[in-house]
Amino acid sequence: MKKLIFTLFLLLSSIIVTTAQDVNTALRYLKIANTLREVKQFDQSEEYLNKALGMVRGRNEYWEAAIYENLGFLYRDQENVLEASRNFSKAIDIYKKLKMGMSEKAISQLLDGLKEAEELYAGIDIGSKGVKLSIIGVTVSPKKGVTYNLKKSMSINTEPSALTPQAIKETATAIKDLVDTATVRNNVLSDRMFIVMSSGLKQATDKQPGKEAEVIAAIREALKNPNQKIDIISAEDEAKYGALSMVAPELHLSSSVMDIGGGNIKGGYLLSRTKFEAVNFPYGTKAFVKIVKKKLPDANLEEYTKGVNDEVKVVGEELALELNRKVGLKNRKNVFLLGGIVFVMNSFLHPERAAIIGRPVEVSLEDIRKFRQMSASSYEELINPDFSRVTDPAVRAIAEEDVKNITTKIYNQQDIIAGAALLETLIKEMNRDGVQKRFYFIKGGDVAWISGYVFKLISDEYQARKE
Repeated sequence: MKKLIFTLFLLLSSIIVTTAQDVNTALRYLKIANTLREVKQFDQSEEYLNKALGMVRGRNEYWEAAIYENLGFLYRDQENVLEASRNFSKAIDIYKKLKMGMSEKAISQLLDGLKEAEELYAGIDIGSKGVKLSIIGVTVSPKKGVTYNLKKSMSINTEPSALTPQAIKETATAIKDLVDTATVRNNVLSDRMFIVMSSGLKQATDKQPGKEAEVIAAIREALKNPNQKIDIISAEDEAKYGALSMVAPELHLSSSVMDIGGGNIKGGYLLSRTKFEAVNFPYGTKAFVKIVKKKLPDANLEEYTKGVNDEVKVVGEELALELNRKVGLKNRKNVFLLGGIVFVMNSFLHPERAAIIGRPVEVSLEDIRKFRQMSASSYEELINPDFSRVTDPAVRAIAEEDVKNITTKIYNQQDIIAGAALLETLIKEMNRDGVQKRFYFIKGGDVAWISGYVFKLISDEYQARKE
């Protein structure tokens, strides 16, 4: 028994000595780190502070708090508000637990005094029609948390879904231009730059084995980065991120989102911030044109229009079956519309709205019917709206530029006939046997999902750093 007690005494003494030695070493590292911080050797200072933290974490709470406090000073001096806030907050929590009121109050005042700093992130969406860039400003505030602001968006139409060598090359070049726009001309750091292949383009590459790898290889070659990460997103996540970005939180449970893209129609509705009920149909504007032209390769405009009208009935039947299975799409009264064809309709029929960007404008059923009718029978009148009713010169300039871009770079008449038929068919089916809905369009919403995708990555990063 005496031998056992003596052995335990020796073991306990060894632990106490080892702990004391670790604390003394940690304090030496802390002093070295602060000296390095004073001479702006920040990387080395961080290294010593983290070594010190490893020695006292879970062993000595006071010195653990002190090291978190000094990490806060280190990141504050580098104007890294996110990391400074995280470390000061950890120090405050421990001081509070130790009932060290003066230390808790002093660090709380430092935390409140941190200035808000905006950090830039960027996302590039490789869609079936073209590539789009979103640059997002993220502001971290100790009091407000994380807030977002869309700083810049732009797109280049390269027809990626054609998947020809020329289309792939032009797409890769466009992505290089957008990456340069973000990183060189707008100072976005390379590790805050995300490139994502959309579900519409993925749908097209799945039909041609090997094309996905060819597209990715071309992008990496254009960027001169063989390890460039390129994420591939599902239609469900694409629609969910669009909803999170575009729909105000108070409208989440009364709204749905539908996006008529070039390669598919996708959408759905939020059940919570993390749960989304999705739908996806392989009938985007460009994809639908291909279906009709494959059946009628030599058709004139009249024959093509009839083919669209016949084929869209089949689409309507598929839409009806799926919509009937999604209660929210029938019962939610607000529908936010995305997609190039809705932008085209808004630009042609309402040029006076050209400067309304990022805010919803209501879309009437009459506008949708008129748009479809004019796309086939009064096309010249449709694409030449009366700009005289736009009295503000600045708004008129935007409207004229929008119309010019549509008619020269985005869609031709066959595309517009097909897209208008899809739009009217979708709206009819959503309104059938359910709550009568109000439909809205948001100009600039074409970058909503990529913005939402970046928002989520940033939020996940922020939450991880807080833990």
